[in-house]
Amino acid sequence: MKIEKILEAIELKNVVGLNEQDISSVSFKNDENCDLFISLKTDYQECLNDVKKALQLNPKVVVTQNNLDIDIPNVTVRDIRSAMSLMACNFYDNPSKKMKVIGVTGTNGKTTSTYILKSILEKAGYKVGLIGTNCNIIDHEIVPSHLTTPDPFELQQLMRQMYESGCDYVVMEVSAHALYFRKVDGIYFESSIFTNLTQDHLDFFDSMQSYAQAKSQLFKKNKTKLAVFNVDDEFGHIFARYCNCERVISYALDNPSDVFAVNVNVNLHGSKFFVNAMDDISEMYFKIGGKYNVYNVLDCVACCRALGIDLEVIKDGVEAVEGVEGRYNTYKSIKGYNVVIDYAHTPDGLENLLKSVKELTPNRLIAVFGCGGNRDVTKRPIMGKISGQIANISILTSDNPRFEDPNSIIDAIECGIKPITSNYIKIENRKNAIEYATKIAKSGDVIVIAGKGQETYQDIKGVKHHFSDKEVVQDLFDEERSRSELQLQM
Repeated sequence: MKIEKILEAIELKNVVGLNEQDISSVSFKNDENCDLFISLKTDYQECLNDVKKALQLNPKVVVTQNNLDIDIPNVTVRDIRSAMSLMACNFYDNPSKKMKVIGVTGTNGKTTSTYILKSILEKAGYKVGLIGTNCNIIDHEIVPSHLTTPDPFELQQLMRQMYESGCDYVVMEVSAHALYFRKVDGIYFESSIFTNLTQDHLDFFDSMQSYAQAKSQLFKKNKTKLAVFNVDDEFGHIFARYCNCERVISYALDNPSDVFAVNVNVNLHGSKFFVNAMDDISEMYFKIGGKYNVYNVLDCVACCRALGIDLEVIKDGVEAVEGVEGRYNTYKSIKGYNVVIDYAHTPDGLENLLKSVKELTPNRLIAVFGCGGNRDVTKRPIMGKISGQIANISILTSDNPRFEDPNSIIDAIECGIKPITSNYIKIENRKNAIEYATKIAKSGDVIVIAGKGQETYQDIKGVKHHFSDKEVVQDLFDEERSRSELQLQM
C-alpha cells in the first residue's frame, strides 16, 4: 500500500522525503522487516532514542509526534496515538465502515452485554463478530484475546477478517484505556452502550472524574449515532443529559427510562422479568443469575429495539444465551452447597455480586477473593469492608499479585474487614483457599469465588502460571464424589 494512502485523513505537521513508498508492514515495537515504524514516545529524547533503535532495522518511513532531524523519509503528526489508529484503519481499508459496529463501555457488564448482543443479532439473521475480554469471535470461530480492546493494528486486522468472513455487525468492548489512548479513532459506532461507572483503574486515572472523562469520549456526535445509557447510574444519568448523539435511549430499573423491567424474579441460576421497551412488552428469562445481570439484558434490549429488531426476536436472543465464561457461573456440590465463580474485581462488582447471591442463599455466604497487584491500591480495604458487611465468612487470598507481595495485598484487604467482623481467614494460596471454603461449606451454603472468572493463569512476578478457579472447583467436586462413592461401598 502506498504511504499516501496510509496517511489519508491524518493531521500532519511536517513531511520529509516521501516518494510514494510501498508499505507492506507497520510496527511500533521495533519488529524486523518493518517498512513503516511508528514511535509512540511523546518526549523528544525518548522518541529520538526509539527511532535510532528502529533505524537499525531499515524502515522505509518513520512517523513520530516529534520533529526529528533524521536521514530517512519521515512524517510528524499532531497526535501520534490518534494517527496510529487512523493509519491502522487505512492500512486495512477501513473495514469498520463496511459493517455496523456496536461498542459497550463501562466498569462492569461489558463482556456479558456483548455476548447477549451477539446472540440477539444472530437470531435476527445477522453474522456477528465479537471483540472483548474473554476472546474474540469471528462469526463462530474463536480467536484468543490479550486485551479488552486490542491495539489499533490488531483491532483493524480483526475487523478486516470479520468483514471478509461476511460479518454484518461487530460488537466490541471499549475500555477506558482504549478511549484514552484513542485506539478506536477512525471507527464510527452505529450504537454505543454505557453500563455503569464505579471505582476501578485509579492506578492509571487520577480521579473518578478523569476516568469518566475517558468513557465519555465514546458518546460524541462524530463518534456514535445511537447512545444507550443506564440512567440508574449517576454518571450514566449525566452522560444522557448532555449527550449530543443523533439518538439517545435510556434504560433502568429504578428511574424513569425508555426501557425498563418489572416483576423481576431472580434465583441462583437465572432471572425472569417483564421488559417494557418503549411500550412494547415481553416476558423474558435470562439464564445467568444476579439482579445486576438484568441491567445487562436491558442495555441490549434498548440497543437492539432502537436498531429496529422485533422484541420477540430480542427475547429469543436473550433466552438463547446459556452462559458467559467467568460471569456468574454456578456449580452444585453433591454435599448440597453451591459455588458461584465470577470475574467481579472492583468494589461495585463485588458488592453487587455478594448482595445478589446473599438474597438467594438459604444458609451461609462464603466469599473467596483477593485483589490484583500493581493496580489501584485504594480499592483493597474497600473490598474487604464490603465482604465483611455482606458475607458470613470471608476468605482473603491471592489474585494476580504480579510484582507485589501477595501477603501485603491481603493485609491491605484485611484493613477494611477487620473493623467489621472477625469472621474471616487469610489463606495466601488460592487453591488452598478454595479448598478450605469447600471443606467448611454445608448444605444450603453458597461459596462465591470472585476476581478471576474465566482466567486460566495467575500472574506472579511476570510469569503466568496455569490456574483456573473452575478447574480447582471441578477437581474438588470430583474428590467429593469419589469419597461419597467409597463410603457407599463400605
